[in-house]
Amino acid sequence: MNPTDSQDLELKHIAEVDGEKFFISTIKMEVRHSWLNQHQNVNVYETMVFEKKNDMVQYESSVFNRRYTTYDNAVEGHNHIVKNISKIVKATRECRAKIL
Repeated sequence: MNPTDSQDLELKHIAEVDGEKFFISTIKMEVRHSWLNQHQNVNVYETMVFEKKNDMVQYESSVFNRRYTTYDNAVEGHNHIVKNISKIVKATRECRAKIL
């Protein structure tokens, strides 16, 4: 698959875990690391999970993120994260508690 010809994608979901809300977003995005000239016009799909506090999405720090090279993998990954959000939030928080 040519990454410059990939399909557009914008999936959104609000999930709740133990009374806390999380915003799950999967989008197509261009990787713009211009100092690497061999990587011009590279597109990937990315799913990010953000906390929602006081009805505001906390964009400055994601709870979890994953990138994909294909549209189909991105849709499948988004749905997997939505289905397993409780496990993902718990595992991420446990991991961060050990390293931070």
